[in-house]
Amino acid sequence: MTKKPRTVSNVVTNSEQLGHLARMLQQQQSLLEQIRRLLPAPLGQHCIHARISGARLILHTDSPVWGTRLRFHAPQILQAARDQAPNLSKLDVRIHLSSNIRPARKPLGSLPEKTATLVSQLADSIDDEAIRAALKRLSGTSNR
Repeated sequence: MTKKPRTVSNVVTNSEQLGHLARMLQQQQSLLEQIRRLLPAPLGQHCIHARISGARLILHTDSPVWGTRLRFHAPQILQAARDQAPNLSKLDVRIHLSSNIRPARKPLGSLPEKTATLVSQLADSIDDEAIRAALKRLSGTSNR
């Protein structure tokens, strides 16, 4: 006789470690919903995750602009979250940009030739060895 396959929800709730993770996720979802209800409509939609770590409430948002707006509401948010964790004292806001909107890093280029020459000439007139060496590196003439 073959055993009937178990559902994923059955495995999650009956496994000690997975059950613990599921309960933590449920608590975080509950906290997030509580905070979203407290915030003005557009701001609540941009609060994407909430968790408690020690005495810190950590909120995740999808842009720096909304992160700044969340910080303005820190006192009200902390007060509401103290229902679940009475010892909260600090709000951390973290930004999670999706990979398709992250700005690409521009490769560092060298100075234009005229600017490099001027910086090198300036370096030659400096008495301090450390500053002279730094300017030479900047101009790209440190090995010339």
